[in-house]
Amino acid sequence: MMQVKRSFNTQLPLGRHLAILTKMYYGALSIRLEHLEIEKYYSILILIAGSEKKCTQQYISDTLKIDKASMVNVVDYLAEKKFIIRVRNPGDRRAYWIELTPKAITVMPEIYKQIKELNRAALKGLKKAEIEGFNHALGLISGNLDQLPFNQVTINYKKVKKKI
Repeated sequence: MMQVKRSFNTQLPLGRHLAILTKMYYGALSIRLEHLEIEKYYSILILIAGSEKKCTQQYISDTLKIDKASMVNVVDYLAEKKFIIRVRNPGDRRAYWIELTPKAITVMPEIYKQIKELNRAALKGLKKAEIEGFNHALGLISGNLDQLPFNQVTINYKKVKKKI
């Protein structure tokens, strides 16, 4: 496959460029992981797996910037696919913890492996210092934007087979 170099149009919003990258990245990830019984929401599984505390829907929603209505749908989807379970919080009968099932724990190494390989492919040609600078810049951008007022925006990507 021929590598296409994309130009960065500075008149477009930075978010548009990031959205394009997001669509391309998750599209490639979905192909790599299409043998699993889920086609998205890997970030939620990774967040739960890596958390040192019990995860609530609110914690996941706040951390990954997912609106409450979408979060309910995501949790329902992952629970229906048997990747997570809701466990009632004994200290707050209205709250639930979200936990990975053994099925999810079994597929986590494959998810991590494919993300590592995809990251390597996406960052190909960048020097180690450039990758570190890129990650640092993303952290700064995220922190800067987190300080600004914003409206909740929902982005839903649907899987569509690309014709070659």
